[in-house]
Amino acid sequence: MERNNFNNLIALAKNNNAEFLALFSEIYPDFVASLKKINPKIRSSELEFCAMTFLNFSTKNIAQYTFVTVRAVQVRKNRLRKKLNIASDIDFNNWMREQIQRSPLIEQEESVGETT
Repeated sequence: MERNNFNNLIALAKNNNAEFLALFSEIYPDFVASLKKINPKIRSSELEFCAMTFLNFSTKNIAQYTFVTVRAVQVRKNRLRKKLNIASDIDFNNWMREQIQRSPLIEQEESVGETT
């Protein structure tokens, strides 16, 4: 079932379907919460863009799927870097993937610390 959800998620993204963010949030709830914690004013269109980068879509693919130019995607990445305080020397897509990895690791480290 999880694999089917993931395949549906990719298909929704490729078709620029409005249901993409809802399914993404269902599959990766910690990701959206993490970004909202960093900037509570982040818009749903920005979350959708961040979700695509989390899925490791290239700039060219995001442009193709969202019907904008490659330059428009680059500009959006730069604006989100400022909004989320991401340094220019950090890979944008990797930073997005790290957001979901931080929460479980912190919880895991805390539970390990409590038992010792």
